[in-house]
Amino acid sequence: MAVFEFETILYRGQDYWWQWNERNNLEGFGKASNQHIFTWQPHGSQFTILEDVAKERLAIRIKQPPIVNRNEILKAIEFDESWIEIIK
Repeated sequence: MAVFEFETILYRGQDYWWQWNERNNLEGFGKASNQHIFTWQPHGSQFTILEDVAKERLAIRIKQPPIVNRNEILKAIEFDESWIEIIK
Protein backbone atom coordinates (compact mmCIF):
# COMPACT_ATOMS: atom_id res chain seq x y z
CA MET A 1 0.00 0.00 0.00
CA ALA A 2 1.15 3.54 -0.66
CA VAL A 3 -0.03 6.79 0.85
CA PHE A 4 0.42 9.97 -1.10
CA GLU A 5 -0.94 13.47 -1.25
CA PHE A 6 -2.00 15.70 -4.11
CA GLU A 7 -3.15 19.29 -4.00
CA THR A 8 -6.92 19.48 -3.78
CA ILE A 9 -8.51 20.78 -6.94
CA LEU A 10 -12.06 21.56 -7.98
CA TYR A 11 -13.60 18.88 -10.19
CA ARG A 12 -16.32 20.28 -12.45
CA GLY A 13 -19.26 17.86 -12.55
CA GLN A 14 -19.98 18.55 -16.21
CA ASP A 15 -16.52 17.18 -17.16
CA TYR A 16 -17.47 13.61 -16.14
CA TRP A 17 -20.01 10.94 -16.98
CA TRP A 18 -21.27 8.43 -14.42
CA GLN A 19 -22.40 4.81 -14.33
CA TRP A 20 -23.22 2.16 -11.73
CA ASN A 21 -20.91 -0.87 -11.77
CA GLU A 22 -21.75 -4.52 -10.97
CA ARG A 23 -21.01 -3.93 -7.25
CA ASN A 24 -23.52 -1.07 -7.13
CA ASN A 25 -20.75 1.54 -6.86
CA LEU A 26 -21.03 4.77 -8.80
CA GLU A 27 -18.06 5.36 -11.11
CA GLY A 28 -17.08 8.66 -12.72
CA PHE A 29 -15.20 8.87 -16.02
CA GLY A 30 -13.55 11.86 -17.67
CA LYS A 31 -15.51 12.91 -20.76
CA ALA A 32 -12.37 13.99 -22.61
CA SER A 33 -10.28 10.89 -21.79
CA ASN A 34 -12.92 8.25 -20.95
CA GLN A 35 -10.61 7.42 -18.02
CA HIS A 36 -12.00 6.07 -14.72
CA ILE A 37 -11.45 8.88 -12.19
CA PHE A 38 -13.89 8.39 -9.28
CA THR A 39 -15.57 5.56 -7.40
CA TRP A 40 -18.28 6.09 -4.81
CA GLN A 41 -19.20 3.16 -2.58
CA PRO A 42 -22.55 4.12 -1.03
CA HIS A 43 -22.66 1.03 1.20
CA GLY A 44 -19.30 1.94 2.74
CA SER A 45 -19.67 5.71 2.42
CA GLN A 46 -16.30 5.89 0.66
CA PHE A 47 -15.35 8.19 -2.20
CA THR A 48 -12.11 7.43 -4.06
CA ILE A 49 -10.27 9.64 -6.53
CA LEU A 50 -7.94 7.60 -8.74
CA GLU A 51 -4.58 9.22 -9.49
CA ASP A 52 -1.48 8.20 -11.41
CA VAL A 53 1.60 8.14 -9.18
CA ALA A 54 4.88 9.01 -10.86
CA LYS A 55 7.51 6.27 -11.00
CA GLU A 56 10.11 8.92 -10.11
CA ARG A 57 8.48 9.57 -6.75
CA LEU A 58 10.23 9.53 -3.41
CA ALA A 59 9.28 6.27 -1.70
CA ILE A 60 10.02 5.75 1.99
CA ARG A 61 9.22 3.09 4.56
CA ILE A 62 8.63 4.12 8.16
CA LYS A 63 9.57 1.50 10.73
CA GLN A 64 7.81 1.18 14.07
CA PRO A 65 9.66 3.51 16.47
CA PRO A 66 10.60 2.33 19.95
CA ILE A 67 8.25 3.10 22.82
CA VAL A 68 9.25 6.36 24.45
CA ASN A 69 9.35 6.66 28.21
CA ARG A 70 6.79 9.32 29.16
CA ASN A 71 8.67 10.47 32.25
CA GLU A 72 11.89 10.93 30.26
CA ILE A 73 10.06 13.13 27.75
CA LEU A 74 8.44 15.22 30.46
CA LYS A 75 11.83 15.67 32.13
CA ALA A 76 13.51 16.55 28.78
CA ILE A 77 11.01 19.35 28.11
CA GLU A 78 11.16 20.46 31.75
CA PHE A 79 7.43 19.97 32.14
CA ASP A 80 5.74 21.98 34.85
CA GLU A 81 2.25 21.15 36.12
CA SER A 82 1.47 24.88 36.15
CA TRP A 83 1.12 24.61 32.34
CA ILE A 84 -2.21 22.83 32.81
CA GLU A 85 -5.41 24.39 34.09
CA ILE A 86 -8.34 22.06 34.81
CA ILE A 87 -11.47 23.91 33.73
CA LYS A 88 -14.16 21.40 34.61
